[in-house]
Amino acid sequence: MKKRLISIMMCIMLGVLLIGCSGGNDSGSEKEDSKAQDSEAPESSKEQTIDKDFSIQMTDSYTFTDPQDIEFDERYVLVGDESCKLLSDMSKMGYSASNMYDIVYVNEGKPAGEYQYFVSPDEASATALAEFYTSQGQQVVQEENVIFASVDGDTLEGSIAMMAGTGAISEETPEAYIEMMKSFNGLVDYE
Repeated sequence: MKKRLISIMMCIMLGVLLIGCSGGNDSGSEKEDSKAQDSEAPESSKEQTIDKDFSIQMTDSYTFTDPQDIEFDERYVLVGDESCKLLSDMSKMGYSASNMYDIVYVNEGKPAGEYQYFVSPDEASATALAEFYTSQGQQVVQEENVIFASVDGDTLEGSIAMMAGTGAISEETPEAYIEMMKSFNGLVDYE
C-alpha cells in the first residue's frame, strides 16, 4: 500500500513537474547582476542585461545552452542531486537519476518557458525513466543518458495559476512557483 501511495504521489508530482516547473536564480544570476548594475548606473541607463551565452555542462558529452527562440529578462536555475527529495523518491520507485536541472525563463514578470533535465547514470536508466514519463502522457526527449522536457510560457503560466488557485503556492508568480520547487522537491539554486 505504501509503495502504491508513493507511486501515485510520484506520478502527480512528475506530471506537475513536466507541465511547468521552475528553478531558482543561478549564482551570479542575471537578476542579481542587474540589481548591482542598477545601483551603480544613472536612472536613464538602467537596463537589465542577460548573459545569452549561459550554459550548463550536464555530462561529458551534453551541454545545455539557452534556447534561441525565447525572449527573457530573467533566468532561474535549480538543481538537485540524488539526495534531494524528488530524485530520492524516484529512486524508491526504481528510477535512477543522478542530477535534475530546472531552468525557468521569465520575461517582464511572466513565464516565458521552462526546461527540465534529468541526468541518469547510464543510457538504460534514462530509457526507463523516459518510458515512465511517456506512460504518464508526458513528452520527453532522450539524448544518451539525459532526458528532458520543455513547456512554453503560456502552459507554464496556466500551471502556475492552477497551483495558486489550489493553494499549492502562495501567489500566482514565477517566484512563488520557484519557492515551491525548492521547499517541496528539495531543489537548490544552481551555482
